[in-house]
Amino acid sequence: MIVTVAEDINYLLSANPSKISETVRQGNRRKGGMTPGEAEQSVNDIIAWFKRSSDADMSEGSEEDVQPLEKAIGNEIDSTLALLLQTCSNQIWYGEKKGLDASKITEFCMDGKFEELLPFCADEGEEDFLVIDLKTDEVKEWDDTDGVGDSVATSFNDYLEDYRNDLLAGKFEYVEDCGCLEKAGAGGGNHK
Repeated sequence: MIVTVAEDINYLLSANPSKISETVRQGNRRKGGMTPGEAEQSVNDIIAWFKRSSDADMSEGSEEDVQPLEKAIGNEIDSTLALLLQTCSNQIWYGEKKGLDASKITEFCMDGKFEELLPFCADEGEEDFLVIDLKTDEVKEWDDTDGVGDSVATSFNDYLEDYRNDLLAGKFEYVEDCGCLEKAGAGGGNHK
């Protein structure tokens, strides 16, 4: 007996319509965080996207780049951010904000204005940032005028995974010196 996709979906809908409609509305999100292998794959996918889409310099960093940063904040940094810093010196764009390399992040952390926050990207004027809250692991907006703003993601891994998915789905295009701009009608998600 051959069962078509339509028949299979109709059976599922009749068996438990509330569960199916909830999954359709909210998506089939993973329970728990990314594994280290999944985080590494997200980093590799993002780097590959930038290599295909831009002339961006993807110079490698090293563990030695990360150590002064961890010393400056008195703690280890997010392992996926460390991987980005070591793999490509974080020289990617997060929407219209440019990734900061380890020395620039260290410089910002040393000046004291970020306190319990770790900036990882900034606009060209270095006034608007995305930061990792070192207490909650959330990714938040931060600007020179208002300080901490809205939460963008529950963790750096969640932010990065969603961003990777949007890049690979073709929702963004790279524009030299501007970053990754949302394509018209593409619904680029929540990446500021």
